[in-house]
Amino acid sequence: MATVLICEDDPAVARLLALTFGLEGHDAEVVADGTSAATRLDGPPADLAVLDVMLPGRDGLTVLRDLRSREDWEGCRAIVLTALADDADVWRGWTSGADYYLTKPFDLDHLREVAARLLRGEPIAAEPTAG
Repeated sequence: MATVLICEDDPAVARLLALTFGLEGHDAEVVADGTSAATRLDGPPADLAVLDVMLPGRDGLTVLRDLRSREDWEGCRAIVLTALADDADVWRGWTSGADYYLTKPFDLDHLREVAARLLRGEPIAAEPTAG
């Protein structure tokens, strides 16, 4: 079982992700804004973080850069899950430390497969971001 930190301000998407990861046997924790996500980084590290970019408070890429700067979170894999799809946004996601960048709307099965592969430590080549 892995701990999955979900940073998502859309309640429906957050519930869908929490339910999905819960059904996969993982402990899903949801925070709805960037400030809460940054505070959560002071706690025990998660195994996987799923980060929306456009969050109230701090944006998801700032949270991701903070996560990457912490030694205790070194093993955490990160999926950026966002509606921002232009090349500059995708580039910012990758250079901020994303292990995978997926745009909304997304295919839930694809997200589950990517998450499972990341949690197993498998490398994932960049693929088209549209779900």
